[in-house]
Amino acid sequence: MRKKLNVVLFLLCCLLLGGCAGKETAGLPADTAENTRTIVDMAGRSVTIPAQVNKVYGASPTGTILLYTIDPDLLVGWNYFMGMDGSQFVAEKYKNLPVLGGWFGNISTANTEDLIRLHPDLILTMDSPKKPELADRIQDLTGIPVVVVDGSIDKMEEAYRFAGKVLGREERTAALADYCRETVALVRERKPQLAGRSPVRVYYAEGSRGLETEPAGSWHAELIEYVGGVNVAGTGLPPGGELGRSPVSAEQVLLWNPEVVLIGYFRAGETSSYAQIMTDGDWADIAAVRHKRVYEIPTQPFNWFDRPPCINRLIGIRWVANLLYPEVFQLDMRAEVKRFYQLFYHYTLSDREVDALLQHTQ
Repeated sequence: MRKKLNVVLFLLCCLLLGGCAGKETAGLPADTAENTRTIVDMAGRSVTIPAQVNKVYGASPTGTILLYTIDPDLLVGWNYFMGMDGSQFVAEKYKNLPVLGGWFGNISTANTEDLIRLHPDLILTMDSPKKPELADRIQDLTGIPVVVVDGSIDKMEEAYRFAGKVLGREERTAALADYCRETVALVRERKPQLAGRSPVRVYYAEGSRGLETEPAGSWHAELIEYVGGVNVAGTGLPPGGELGRSPVSAEQVLLWNPEVVLIGYFRAGETSSYAQIMTDGDWADIAAVRHKRVYEIPTQPFNWFDRPPCINRLIGIRWVANLLYPEVFQLDMRAEVKRFYQLFYHYTLSDREVDALLQHTQ
């Protein structure tokens, strides 16, 4: 009898141990091998992320906009209040996501406590792959895996295809990547036709008076040179601070005498300089004003040219190329804008909305 009882007790213990083991396996955290995968990001960093990604935070607007174009349901929050750039083209459910701040170069406004509380599966940063230190710092600070995506213009197609694999949205990103490839190819194939002619000289006017700008070589004004223009500001301007915007004088702009003026980036509470440039006597002798080649950069929902210098610049590439060299880059911009907003921003523009976007742009 005692022998039978020992056998029963032994079997019972096995069942209990097996049950405990089963419960322990079921309760393993998400960072176990079967629930995770290890990837190499575009900065060459090895990062372990969840096998399935459902919630993501963009460390800065460049990454956030990339995520929004892929799948806005992935977003856990914005980096700034959406009303700043005009958000009528963003659905209400996304417009009202929490504002969590972010990392802007050496400036951080990130609310890390709220971010950690929302528990995103990963943080995405779209930046230079040559500077992975920020990603490492954010990962150490938050304990959340950080993935770097290359933010270079010529890497946009690759960025989308990579992000699609990371996020499990490969079918969606394939269509966006194709548009990137088409845009880059458009410039590469037609730019040689500009050989032998004088490049159009462009001034990028920032600030309420238009007397702040970005020097040549800055990625904030990169589109000018990318499509074959010349940034009259050249290099060597005094820095305007952490986020650029070098101050210049009206006399200096007159000496540069640009053929085209592009007006852009309005801070919260800042108005466009378009009216002042077109009516102020200090600007009257500048070639761009005399020939009425002063254009306001569209900013809604995201700036076409700059701030942030991200995927939103794809439509800006086509727009600036068409403005500077319409005989080479012959594009139906109304059709292009509708196509871009539908594909990237999940929004069907009306003719009236296209008119509003293109006001002072042609």
